[in-house]
Amino acid sequence: MWGVLLLMLAVIMGGGVVGVRRWKEQRAFKRKWSAITMPETLARVPRAWTAQTLAERLKRSGKVRDAATFVEAAQQVGLKEVQPGSYVLPERAGPLELARLFKNPPPLVKVTFPEGWTAAQMADRLAERQFSGAQEFKRLAYPVATPVSPWEGRLFPNTYDLPRRGTATQLLQHLNDRFRKELAALPTTRPSLDAPAKGAKTGPKPKPMSQNELVTLASLVERETDTPSERPIIAGVLLNRLHRGMRLQCDASVQYVRMRALAAGRLETGHKERLLWRDLKVDSPYNTYEHGGLPPGPICNPGRAALRAAASPKSSDYLFYVMSPKLGRHRFARTFQEHLRNIRLAKTERQAAPKPPSAAP
Repeated sequence: MWGVLLLMLAVIMGGGVVGVRRWKEQRAFKRKWSAITMPETLARVPRAWTAQTLAERLKRSGKVRDAATFVEAAQQVGLKEVQPGSYVLPERAGPLELARLFKNPPPLVKVTFPEGWTAAQMADRLAERQFSGAQEFKRLAYPVATPVSPWEGRLFPNTYDLPRRGTATQLLQHLNDRFRKELAALPTTRPSLDAPAKGAKTGPKPKPMSQNELVTLASLVERETDTPSERPIIAGVLLNRLHRGMRLQCDASVQYVRMRALAAGRLETGHKERLLWRDLKVDSPYNTYEHGGLPPGPICNPGRAALRAAASPKSSDYLFYVMSPKLGRHRFARTFQEHLRNIRLAKTERQAAPKPPSAAP
């Protein structure tokens, strides 16, 4: 009697162990094939890869849980080799969805965004190239009733292979992904907007610039000069002025105000070759002639050199600069009197420059 009961109990317990093991196996099976959130919007394949190589790269970048499952998925859909290009990723995907995606890549278009372009200029370039998300791109970059763009300055200028039918959010996120990589490569020690205490060996250290302040300074540098060697110098000049409580008085900030006003229908023309005195009186927090400190946000999307210049400005005593038409670069000055002389010299150079031929009647 007792032997029979013990035998039945053993059978029941054994069945329970088998059931638990089978449940765990089923759960593990479902988990490895289930969708996960993609860490970025595009996956780049620089050259033809085997499915095994792609699986290892996807695992390394957190797009699949394990490489072996993706290889199995690739075998199911007949994916043996992946063609080079940039592949648009959905928000969430499992191994099978990714295998199908890499087997049938969408057509991509090469687009170049020059350094110093605004998000509006980028949107116009996308519209010229017939991207479906161009108008939405601009709308998201400049939300109505939002004075500071959430994307301006954070879209890295470069040449990209982009999906013509990609959404505006995907396009913005892709350019921002590259921006964040460039930002991470900058020196970790940042300068401060606060004036250094003279002769003080103790006390609190100056607060380093925030990310927004750094990118805003870089955007001013980007638009103030096209000469690479001048960028660290101009970054230092702007910091010198901030440390002394002087207004930055950057023409580029006023040009940005005009661009935003043109886009909003408040002006008939945006950028001007030469700003007049009345232009410098425009009412905007971005106007560095009327307001002290940095603008509330970037005025363009700076490139790598401008970002590096803002992060590592050149130390000098300069406080002023003016463009020399003859030299094709800026003249720098330590005093206002020296700056006035440079302004007069620049005016003389403009007057002496040969005039362009007039149009035929």
